[in-house]
Formats: sequence, C-alpha cells, structure tokens
Amino acid sequence: MSLPWFIISTLLLLLFISVIYQRSALKRVSYTRYFSAAAAYEGEQVEMVEEITNRKLLPLPWLRLESSIARGLEFGRQENLGVSSGEIYQNHISLFYLRSYRHIKRRHLVRCEKRGMFRLESVTMTTGDHFGLSRRTQTFPLQLKLLVYPGLVDIHELPLPVHSWLGELPVKRWIVEDPFLTAGTREYRPGDSLNAMNWKATAQTGRMQVHQKDHTADSRLIICLNVEISESMWRNVTDAARIELGIRYAATAADFAIGHGLETGLLCNGKLDGGGERDHVTSGPLWNLEEMLGLLARLQLDRTIPMSRLLELEAESYPEGNDYLIITCHRGKELQQAAEELELLGNGLAWLDIPGEEGESA
Repeated sequence: MSLPWFIISTLLLLLFISVIYQRSALKRVSYTRYFSAAAAYEGEQVEMVEEITNRKLLPLPWLRLESSIARGLEFGRQENLGVSSGEIYQNHISLFYLRSYRHIKRRHLVRCEKRGMFRLESVTMTTGDHFGLSRRTQTFPLQLKLLVYPGLVDIHELPLPVHSWLGELPVKRWIVEDPFLTAGTREYRPGDSLNAMNWKATAQTGRMQVHQKDHTADSRLIICLNVEISESMWRNVTDAARIELGIRYAATAADFAIGHGLETGLLCNGKLDGGGERDHVTSGPLWNLEEMLGLLARLQLDRTIPMSRLLELEAESYPEGNDYLIITCHRGKELQQAAEELELLGNGLAWLDIPGEEGESA
C-alpha cells in the first residue's frame, strides 16, 4: 500500500471512530450518586458514593463528571477527584475509564463542616474517543440532598441560669395530676378519696383499687431564636458566627426538652431554605427531635421581621401555660416589652444571651 493510501485510510478510520463516539459514547451509560446517610450532625463524616455503568461494547477511554455543590462539605483527597472552591459553591471533577460492560463504584469521604441543606441537582458528563477528535457532553438530573444538623453543646455549657431553668421544666410537668386523664388503676393508699375508688377492679382483684390519674401534658417549651445582632439591625446578619452559636444553643435546648418528653416549638425571625422570601419560622409543638433539627439546619441568616413583632404576634393568640426560651444577642426595649406581654398571659419566660467576642451580649 502506498503512503498516500495509508494516510487516507488512517484518516478515514479516525473519522469513523470519531463519528461512532459522537453518536454512541453516552448511550447506555447510567450514573447515580448518593450519600451514605440522609442527615448528619455538624462535624460528622459521611460517604458520598458514585456509581457509573457502561452497558455496551464500546469502551470509554476517558469520562469526566463535573458538578457543583454549596460550600460546607469538605472532601478528602483522593485520586481521580478534583475539588475547586469558589465563594459560595465548590466544583467537583471525577475522572473515569470505562471498559465494555463495566460497573464502577467509588466512595468519597466527606466531612460536614457546617450545618445546612446541601443539594446536588445535576451532573455534567463529558467523554470522547482516544484521539480527542470528538467530544460528547450531556447533563444528567440528580435529586441528591444532605441535611446537616447543627452541632450540640453540653447542656451545662449553656449560660447560667438557663440550664437550671430547663431542668425544672420536666419536673414541673409531672407535679399536677390531671383529673380528666386516667392511666389505669393502682392499690388504695391512705389519703385517697373514696370518689377515686374503682369498684370493678376492686372486685376482680380482691384488693381496694383506685383510679390512677395521669399527669397533664399541656406544658410545652417554645424556643424563640432571634437572628438580630442588635435592635437596630436591618435584614442582613453582620455576625454570622454569633448566630450560628445561638442555633447550636437552640438545638441543645430542643434535644434536652424533647428527650425529657416535652412538646417543643420554634419561633424564629429568620427564613427557611426552600421557604418564602419573607416568611418567618413558626413551628410546633413537635415531639420529634429530627424535625426540629431539620428546621434549624435549613435556617438561613436573613431577618424577615423584628423579633419583638414576632413575639407580639405570638401574644395575640393568647397562649397560656407555655414556657418561652428567648435566645438572643440583645435585650432591646421593644423586645423586652413583647416578652413581658407573654409573661403577663401566664407563661414562663427565660433569656439565653448569645455571648459576643468578650463573652457579653449586645
């Protein structure tokens, strides 16, 4: 074969390969990515798992996956994984070589550096032939979410006298019996009223039995988290680290209260990720700690209304018998007046000041 024909044949072969890869490179290629857990606490580690499959005879000599996710997740160093960070998002690039009918599973260790809702909605896949003559790019939709709860502190690390006040709430709940709730029967004890006698149970057991009254479950804790640094603050939070500490305080208080059987609600003048632009947070009462932590994880540091106004709206519903824990950086005049209105309605009240750089509230 003469040299010209060899060159022409080679070029035609390369062109044929290029056309094949351009048309079929990403056909029958599937990709999925998921976290080893749906939720984790701030500071914990999870795995991000990538699975990719080539279900055809045509091999893929190189394949690049590129995606973006909000900052706050730290990926460990690993071969074939590149991470570049911007101010808000970080880009991840994974490289693969896929032979015919090949399935690859790759695990990445991820440390949750900050709380939040982390979403990955799409990944861009790019591949081509051995010689770089053709390149095919396609975007695959994903529905990947990781909820990072705020970290908890020791209950005794909360500023005095708040942890003592919290400790009294479960005790207060069980002091008074509710005459309308019956939990069963028990043996008669000196001092029991004859009106409490359960004659049917007495006849069945041969011992004097009385109705066992249950205790009221109306007592509930409402955690009021203020994202204002000062009374004069407008919309943007100027000291995010301080409010993040307040969020951890709120998570710790909720963990203690729900763990001791108290219904717990949340009032916050921030907004939720995925919620309305100017919608504040009003939730509760909740029995499930994960629900409460999920709200705190999704909380964005963007003030919707003054905290004093939020407490006024709460007072307009005439609550009674609640216990309000106000977690705040300041105790402005209007905020104190709104809190006093709740107290005058017959509710308990405690303040938890978020310390500043010198350990004092604003």
